[in-house]
Amino acid sequence: MRDRITAAVEEMAPSLRRIAEAIFAYNETAFQETRSSGELAGFLEKEGFAVDWGQAGLKTAFVARYGTGRPHIALMGEYDALPEIGHACGHNLIGTISAGAAAALKRSGLEPGRGTVFFVGCPAEEHGGGKMLLARAGVFDDMDAAMLIHPTNISTGFDISYAIKRFFVEFFGVAAHAAAAPYKGVNALDAMIAFWNGISLMRQQMTERTRVHGIIVNGGQSFNTIPDHTKAEMGLRALLMDQVLEMEKKMTAIAEGAALMTGCKFQITESDAQPEVYVNVPIAKALDKNYEAVGEKTSTRTYGQGVGSTDVGIVTQTVPGIHAYIDITQGVKIPTHSPEFARAADSDYGYDAMIRAAKALALTAWDLLSDEALLDEAKTYFRERRREF
Repeated sequence: MRDRITAAVEEMAPSLRRIAEAIFAYNETAFQETRSSGELAGFLEKEGFAVDWGQAGLKTAFVARYGTGRPHIALMGEYDALPEIGHACGHNLIGTISAGAAAALKRSGLEPGRGTVFFVGCPAEEHGGGKMLLARAGVFDDMDAAMLIHPTNISTGFDISYAIKRFFVEFFGVAAHAAAAPYKGVNALDAMIAFWNGISLMRQQMTERTRVHGIIVNGGQSFNTIPDHTKAEMGLRALLMDQVLEMEKKMTAIAEGAALMTGCKFQITESDAQPEVYVNVPIAKALDKNYEAVGEKTSTRTYGQGVGSTDVGIVTQTVPGIHAYIDITQGVKIPTHSPEFARAADSDYGYDAMIRAAKALALTAWDLLSDEALLDEAKTYFRERRREF
């Protein structure tokens, strides 16, 4: 079966590259991935998968399934691009890797009753948290495991990620003519600047490996008017969501203090929250072993390589899962979200790496489908270490 799986991926390699190239060219941003999702869904439909659209009310989300019985193994796809710099995070490869792996299992003769393979098409990872919406809608509740492979400059089944909460912080004052009667106003910009300075001071007392950052999206309406409304978008990150919640308390106190100092009112609105990736070690080890089997060298994931956030975190907190990586840069430390990384995602080496990743992912899915002991180990690991959110 393992030989048939790798042979099936090789057989599909030209088709998979065409799909990835098409998604790269479409360059569709969050929630607009109509053609990109259509490429993947159309491919899986031709491969014999049943396709169901519109989960969580998202027009570019879909679930494709093949097989019957347990276990249920989900392979996740992403396909949204970034504004201006396109697929500088390699999402044209992510969905194609998972679709290729899913199709390889079907082509290799997955027997009825042996288990069910799902491809979960997930919009808007870059902005909008599509997997958060899908998870809240229950899409992953009946899965036994879920996996995704993301392009970067190393290959490994392991990840380190920040939990993140995003907020809008607003101050409300009273408008007045800045020259004729400034004393009649209550300056919301003064409150925002006091808040901003307070956040800068907070950084001195923050623990290691935490982050706070943001932008002022509305600093006033006219230089000649005392601003009666200002607004900032803020992000709080830490390796554990518990730490983010402590930072949130401090940020709220700073906003309250800024409002009191200036006579303004304030409001904080949470716009998004994503927990850290909860790496399922048994599954991650299985993928690393399969990377070696297909000739892919693995590396150790370290904090020093840089850490971001991903909506895959909520999936790994819902079911046993991993957010893995594939090297598309030949080990060169090219940062994601850069034009150089976008070029790597549309390179010969990148597409060859995509095929190796599809093989390793399909083999790991087969391990979970065929090895009851491995799946039980993954579920036990998940139960014993999972934290509630």
